Amino acid sequence: MHPPLSTQPQPEPENKYPDCLYMELEGIPVQPDSHEHLALWTTSTPRQQIDLHLTIHFNEQWESLDKGRVKFGLKGGELRLKLESSEIPHESRELVGSLELHTAKKKQDPKRSQAPKGIPRRASAIALSLNGNKPPAQVTAGTKQRSAQTELTPVTVCHVTQKVTEENPVWIFEEEMGEPVLKGGLNQVKLGTLNILTLPCRVEATFEVSKRDVCLTDAEGLWPPDISRNKRAVLDRLIIQRLLEPKLKPYLSRSELHYD
Repeated sequence: MHPPLSTQPQPEPENKYPDCLYMELEGIPVQPDSHEHLALWTTSTPRQQIDLHLTIHFNEQWESLDKGRVKFGLKGGELRLKLESSEIPHESRELVGSLELHTAKKKQDPKRSQAPKGIPRRASAIALSLNGNKPPAQVTAGTKQRSAQTELTPVTVCHVTQKVTEENPVWIFEEEMGEPVLKGGLNQVKLGTLNILTLPCRVEATFEVSKRDVCLTDAEGLWPPDISRNKRAVLDRLIIQRLLEPKLKPYLSRSELHYD
């Protein structure tokens, strides 16, 4: 029998531009008698295990510059985990394929607003597909009590792949449906199961972007309204490369979990 893991509060996530990207990592200890995780043990000695759950939300955000401001969003990026004294076996890594990103909207009071006759009300939930060629299946991860007051509306579709050859897991996010940027989010979706090798151990999650992942969607006060498309494209690239990208390095968001 393993001693219980420390219940001390985990560090607060660091999100440099929370309107553009908000990310949070949560660890849920696995019960020792959970048969679901027995096959993931890599040795004959059972290890303490943690299920890792990700909350991530994408949107656009304004950034002030010297003579104006720009609005930007993300076309993609990489979620990287750095593991210390722990491992996530390849077979326990999840979150892959086509993901419908959702935004939460407050539900209307049915007593005050009734749907037109003949149109049924439908409850929305996070949609997750493990195969990018199939329609996403409906799952309810992360809705919890909030679904009683809100409904989740799909906004964009994101395709996620894994770099399975690396010891430290990496998930690559890419906009899939031709939209300018990713919008919407996922709430408490499972990334995988962490095997604790020794205590203390640490998990660091960072979301990293390059200039090709950043897209300008609007601007104010930087150039005349009749600027040509070619000049606008050149200025967009310069602003991203020289002004925005340095602010997004070495990571855009960061979250840590510590276990002693």
